[in-house]
Amino acid sequence: HIHNEEHEMTQGAKLETAKITITVCEARNLPAADANGFSDPYVSIKNVEGLHMKGSKTKTSIKKKTLNPAWHEAYEFTYNYKLTKLVFKVMDHDVIGRDDYLGSVKIPIDSLYNHEIDQWFPVLNKGRSSGELRLKIHAYTAFPIVLPEMDLAIMEKSIRLGLGWDVSKKKPLDLDASVWVLDEAKDQIEVVCFRSLKSSDGSIIHTGDNRTGEGSGDDETIILDLSKIKPKAKYLLFVVNSFTGVHFTSVKSAYVRLISGSSNTTLAFSRLSKMGPKPGLLFGCLKLEANGIWVFHSFQRMIDGCNFQDT
Repeated sequence: HIHNEEHEMTQGAKLETAKITITVCEARNLPAADANGFSDPYVSIKNVEGLHMKGSKTKTSIKKKTLNPAWHEAYEFTYNYKLTKLVFKVMDHDVIGRDDYLGSVKIPIDSLYNHEIDQWFPVLNKGRSSGELRLKIHAYTAFPIVLPEMDLAIMEKSIRLGLGWDVSKKKPLDLDASVWVLDEAKDQIEVVCFRSLKSSDGSIIHTGDNRTGEGSGDDETIILDLSKIKPKAKYLLFVVNSFTGVHFTSVKSAYVRLISGSSNTTLAFSRLSKMGPKPGLLFGCLKLEANGIWVFHSFQRMIDGCNFQDT
């Protein structure tokens, strides 16, 4: 690792947050958990990674002796890139002993971005149906989600490539970010990566290798001063590799993003868990246009190779 002031300012940069509103509306056909043929159900919103719930109410009221409860109770939280799914646990309240678990609903956050849903979801308990839960959810985004083949003009002197993921005890995960510098003919000039932390002209700096994903915010950062890129360079490719060989379909909370160097806001964001069963990703490319403006083109294309050399 490089330990300097620039590294301290950029590594683990704070993640932007957005608002999410949730209304737990009602449930139907829940199983009976009590001897009287009914349940006393309530819903608990699980505290998952990336969902900020501190000081907020996370449980509905308890509805007595019913299998078709109605709550219509609203909640508001904030969340960041680390959030991959929402989890709702449907429980039966017991006066004596532990509450009974009736089932749960799990919803991927990617299906909720920037629109409101009002939908019935199956409540599952060990894969078996335990009724349905109606939810209204609106996940606002404060960060631009990029899709393949999108173009974005970069009107910034300085940008950063940020890569983040969470520690996994089951599968050790080491993701690596790199920037490939190419000339007009698309021939490689050099690669800035964990083994070569600085470009020959000093315009691109990798702030250090993170091998575990520990820490909050971005786990690896590459700083680019576009005003100092050598004239011969016409393309900058952004590549992510899984050094341990874990495919991105097995990675739940990893992301890659481009960040403004001046405002510290995200310019382009992509979640790696949506990618295919390969250990490499070509995130996108910066191309220097004839008018002197760098334009980012999103590829989001899966590639082979666990490191920059194999790629």
